[in-house]
Amino acid sequence: MTAITIRNARIVDPATGHDELGSLRVVDGFIDEIGDGIARDEDHIIDANGAILAPALIDLRACVEPAFTPRGETVDSLAQAAAAGGIGTLVIAPSAEFPIDTPETVTGLKSAARPSPVRIMMAGGATRSLAGEQLAEIGLMAECGAAFLSQGNASTANTSALRNLFNYASGFELWLACPARDPHLSDGTVATESEAAARKGLMTEPTVSERIAIDRLAALAELTGARLMIDRVSTAEGLEALGRARQRGIEICATASIANLTLNAVDADGMDPAYRLTPPLRSEDDRRALVAGVISGQIDAIVSDHCPMEMDRKAQPFAEAAPGSTSLETVLAAMLGLVHENELDLVDALRPLTSGPADLLGLNQGRLQEGAPADLVLIDGDAPWVFGAEQSRSARRNSAWQNRRFQGQVLMTMIDGGIVYNLRE
Repeated sequence: MTAITIRNARIVDPATGHDELGSLRVVDGFIDEIGDGIARDEDHIIDANGAILAPALIDLRACVEPAFTPRGETVDSLAQAAAAGGIGTLVIAPSAEFPIDTPETVTGLKSAARPSPVRIMMAGGATRSLAGEQLAEIGLMAECGAAFLSQGNASTANTSALRNLFNYASGFELWLACPARDPHLSDGTVATESEAAARKGLMTEPTVSERIAIDRLAALAELTGARLMIDRVSTAEGLEALGRARQRGIEICATASIANLTLNAVDADGMDPAYRLTPPLRSEDDRRALVAGVISGQIDAIVSDHCPMEMDRKAQPFAEAAPGSTSLETVLAAMLGLVHENELDLVDALRPLTSGPADLLGLNQGRLQEGAPADLVLIDGDAPWVFGAEQSRSARRNSAWQNRRFQGQVLMTMIDGGIVYNLRE
């Protein structure tokens, strides 16, 4: 028997709202007991010295690059970055470059992920090459273990084809993740609609694009009975549309990206291509609406939206730069920034990073309770540090968080009772 007791910890379980000092004992990879005076003589003792002990994070959206990409992000480098960021379970999402639209691809990624230090799952591409209207082999991907289905960043303009997809997906009890973007209003856009963007001559996406898209998607979910995941809601109008859908009893959930929750359009005013993202950074009012959505529970999960890419694709004029940022190692620290700024309390900040996504996928991890997997993260909630992409464990350096000062740092990540990351080592 292998037993570890972490003592003198601030134990925070977002699933129950538990937040108090105590100890947690791990036996053979599972949480055995939580309380005071629970250590045994044979236990290995870890003194947390008052640090926060929470469930390891669960991230529903991160991308890798195809195997043939020179010096690209691999499953291994992705997992190493995730462990350093306190992430215990990671879903690889399809992208235009790597659509994950066949059962063979899902199986191949599962094999590549088997030796990883963190748990890795796959979201299957809903249509072939994502941009098309030909349905992927959804049933076979489900049999191979796809966690849910995703359209990536592709918005399908053909409503009839989208209805066919919803009909097909409804037979497999899998969430279907769809971007909240009207294709006719968002294609080719690079920034949110604003006076500043108009002065710079940028093609802009109005916030109504999100409202129209969610209303349309929700109507199809209502018609077909599909389980709809709104992928990265980013506006107050989008949240209002989401609320209307929920009032009608539609099975719908929503994610938001850490960038849209903690940055706004002002960050992109300097035309730094690091802030060229999808969805685009929105107004401060929209950002605050997302924070309120986290508190109210409208937003079920916060995703890193980790999008690695070659710097020559990113180091372009703003309008020509590829959208995306690496963010696995900074998602927790960025979220803790909202706690330090008194916009969120700690339990609310951690819930959509742990028990929220766990509940969506029916996972046993993401909570601190006896019998649950010992997937844990130990956090110094006050430690100041500066993120430098050159020290990142990710294979890529395109980061909107480069040189950003944070307060709150991962000290240790534990998966199945084994330490997979330790800052002190």
